[in-house]
Amino acid sequence: MMELNENKLMLFDKAAAGEDELFARLRQEGFELVHTDSLEEATEKIRAESPAGVLINVDTFGSDTWSVVRQLKEDVDTRRIALILYSAYDDEANIVRGFEEGADDYIVRPTPSRATVARIKGIVRRVRELGSRRIKVKDLEIDLDEHRVYKAGKPIDLTYTQFKLLYLLASHRENVFTRQEILERVWGKKVYVTSRTVDVHIKRLREKLGEQKYPSKYIETIHGTGYRFV
Repeated sequence: MMELNENKLMLFDKAAAGEDELFARLRQEGFELVHTDSLEEATEKIRAESPAGVLINVDTFGSDTWSVVRQLKEDVDTRRIALILYSAYDDEANIVRGFEEGADDYIVRPTPSRATVARIKGIVRRVRELGSRRIKVKDLEIDLDEHRVYKAGKPIDLTYTQFKLLYLLASHRENVFTRQEILERVWGKKVYVTSRTVDVHIKRLREKLGEQKYPSKYIETIHGTGYRFV
C-alpha cells in the first residue's frame, strides 16, 4: 500500500491552477499542488505523486467524473485519498450522485476561500485518519486491508484465524480479553469451539512471532482470565 504525501493535493481541472485564489491559498497553507487536465491520466499521476487529496471540477468533466470517483474508491491503494468534488453550481442531483459514488465532500463555489481551505484540510485529515487500517506495535506492523503482518519489516505467514486473533489483541493494547470474549470475537458466537482452542492458537501465534519460550514479549497470559497484548 502506497504511502500518501500529506502535503500534496492533486487538481483535476482544465483551468490554470495558478490563477485561482483558492489554489493560491492552499499553497500558502503549505500544500504542494499537482495540476492535471486529463482524467485518463488520473490513475498514473495519483500513483506517481501519492497525494493526500484529489479535487475534481465536476463542471469541467461532467459525467466522466463518476467513473473516476468509483475507480479511486474501489482501489485498495487509492481509497484512503480524500476525494473532493467542487462545482460552481448548487445542483442537488450532482451532489447526491457524488456522495453515492464515494466522494468524501462536495464543495459548491464560490465560497469564502479561507473557509474552503479549512474544510479541505479537515476532510484530508479525517479521511486519512479513518482510512488508516494499519497499526504498528513494537516491531510489528499489521495491515487490516491486506491481511498481512510484518515483523521488523519482514512478512509473517499467519492463518486467517491467527491474523484475526493478533489484530484483536494488538488493536486493543493493554485490554484483558477473557477466553470467552476471544472466542466470540474471533470465531463468532454460533461456532462451537472450546476455550482450549484459544490457548492452542495463542501458542501457535507466539511461535509464528518467533517466540519459543515464556514469557512472551507480545501476548501476556493473565492466569485465570485470558490474554492481553503488552
